[in-house]
Amino acid sequence: MRLTSADASTLHGIFAVNKPPGISCAGLLDYFKRNITKGSSSMSFSEHFDREQALRMKVDNQKKKARRRFVPSNIRVGHGGTLDVEAAGVLVFGINNGCKQLGEYLVGGKSYLATGLLGVATESYDAEGNVTLLADTATVNGSKIQEAIPQFIGEIMQRPPIYSAIKLDGKRLYEYARGGENIPTEIKPRSVTVSDVKLLYYENQAAGEKIGRQVMLPTDYADYYATGRYEWQNLAGTPVVGQPLLPFANQPTAPKFQLLINSGGGVYVRSLIHDLGQAVGSAATMVSLVRTSQGPLRLDRDTIEPQDLVYMDRVVEAIHHADAVIQSVQ
Repeated sequence: MRLTSADASTLHGIFAVNKPPGISCAGLLDYFKRNITKGSSSMSFSEHFDREQALRMKVDNQKKKARRRFVPSNIRVGHGGTLDVEAAGVLVFGINNGCKQLGEYLVGGKSYLATGLLGVATESYDAEGNVTLLADTATVNGSKIQEAIPQFIGEIMQRPPIYSAIKLDGKRLYEYARGGENIPTEIKPRSVTVSDVKLLYYENQAAGEKIGRQVMLPTDYADYYATGRYEWQNLAGTPVVGQPLLPFANQPTAPKFQLLINSGGGVYVRSLIHDLGQAVGSAATMVSLVRTSQGPLRLDRDTIEPQDLVYMDRVVEAIHHADAVIQSVQ
């Protein structure tokens, strides 16, 4: 089915996309908006991805906001429930009147598969930041992590990370951080709801301890986290305070753990892992994150790929599918 822009302007609804790591939600939405109805004549997603990576590098170097060329359109698009650039998984898109439904996905239930690196903390609470603390892991074991988890279930107080999109005095926190500016007031903890946290896997090779079984990431995600920015360079030594953690994020012998988290809206998994590290008398940083569900929509079963966004017949089918899934649980 080849639809025109006029046809697309009459299309309404929501659908789920499999967001890959390495691109922002805004960047993925931009690809949809620029290429909607173009089909095989559109820019390839891989080319768009490369452009977004170049834009990101420019933003990081100049410490300015990302600015993309304006695209005039009579089609309204949006997304609900932001994922970090390096996070992956289910992202709900809305088109035209469907954008009115997106608020439900900002506050609705979500599930995540997250990996934490034990013994190190960063300013961003993930592998993208500079190291702020190196901590001993000798007294930490799987049982200690299990015992600490219940304090992070239920209605809890959580302090958002400095690298977040929360606004303070009309400016997003990450803008203060990128610009090297002091935050005008303290970041206050917020009440959030976490319905369940399960420790799936823990391994500390130095201590000879391994419990559970690691859930393997989808191949394309695993390949991304094993190469490029996250590639292990077989470096000697350990992370250094004040230096980037990235070169050590995939150090094979470093103690790691994997969590399955079910939560409401507004929860920062990075903060949860950071706080869990403190709770066990050490430190921890998130090194990978996959959203496995958003509302009733699940990864793979209910998502389309970024490459599908330029084909309106696939988008129409995805809208119908999402509507059927939502209706089935109401």
